[in-house]
Amino acid sequence: YFTNSDFLLRYQEDVYDRMWSPYNQTDWKQISTSLTVNTNSSSFHLPQDTLKTPATPANASEPLIDFEFPESSNDKVYIYLHFAEVQALRANETREFDISLNGVPINDSYRPLYLQSETVRNPTPVICENSKCIIKLSKSAKSTHPPLLNAIEGFAVADFRQSETDDNDVMAIQNIKAAYGLSRISWQGDPCVPRQFLWDGLNCSETDASIQPRITALNLSSSGLTGTILSDI
Repeated sequence: YFTNSDFLLRYQEDVYDRMWSPYNQTDWKQISTSLTVNTNSSSFHLPQDTLKTPATPANASEPLIDFEFPESSNDKVYIYLHFAEVQALRANETREFDISLNGVPINDSYRPLYLQSETVRNPTPVICENSKCIIKLSKSAKSTHPPLLNAIEGFAVADFRQSETDDNDVMAIQNIKAAYGLSRISWQGDPCVPRQFLWDGLNCSETDASIQPRITALNLSSSGLTGTILSDI
């Protein structure tokens, strides 16, 4: 996230305990707000501090912001760009810009909402040449203000050598989790894959990599459960 501080954000500021590293460049400047940015319409639940100090070009006439995101040259990556307008623009003012990744447009004529977080990402994963993903935010002809960017995330696609858990089993265990209000740290992602992150209390079938594993046993002892037994079990 873009800030002049050196403060690393984690839990409790971030409910998912993502690590937000401070970032700044000499050819950027920051604008800020002391007001609360609304994040209720976003599933990303961004910390307030990641949204309150967006970066803009230090030279307002510059049409773009370049950002180099280093990853392994073989990784397929998703880039998530988080935006929120923090300046109350007048009726005759506009902040509008085009967003591209490695020269490919992903959002044209984008206008960030005032004190409302939004996220833009590439729809399909990309491989960045020379380990650099180049993001450009280009000011449109009608815009009176330069682009801004509040925070950025990058995710590399994990290449699993195993098939995903059987769809029906996934649906069943998710229904069980929701119905009984089970909250276990390991109960995230695929229940059986990868093997080293198998959900606690589950046994899964050992199969060929081309065959979807099945959940073969479920241990709910010491969970304090009451009521009826779900048909999903």
